[in-house]
Amino acid sequence: MESAREYSYPATRRNEEGTRNAFMDAMRGTDTGWWGDLIYTVPMLSMAHKYRNDIAAALAEYRDATGESYTYRERYSGDGPDWSAEDILSALMRRNAWTFEQYQERPEPAAALIGLRFAVEWYAGELAREYCPDI
Repeated sequence: MESAREYSYPATRRNEEGTRNAFMDAMRGTDTGWWGDLIYTVPMLSMAHKYRNDIAAALAEYRDATGESYTYRERYSGDGPDWSAEDILSALMRRNAWTFEQYQERPEPAAALIGLRFAVEWYAGELAREYCPDI
């Protein structure tokens, strides 16, 4: 909501257009860098571990809303592997967070990060529907 004020410039208060634009960016922010906390790999691995229950809940909500399990497909190149909700959940079922070394050597940590990004964008979308029903 703080960003919505910035998007409403030159107005000094949040307005409808600024709120809508902020939410549109927030829902795509994990690819664009809008979410500053989701830029660096090591903190994201820790966040994915810390919020694994919330990520699982977001995946379940998606399944309930759409009638199908979430599948991540590389948006731009299309040549990466598909990651299913089950792959993501499996990557999150660990006692400890993935390390950067494991991220460099194994594919599973990438699935955990995809889950984190999905959950952030899913919940941003949920809030956007509440504040900006036209999105």
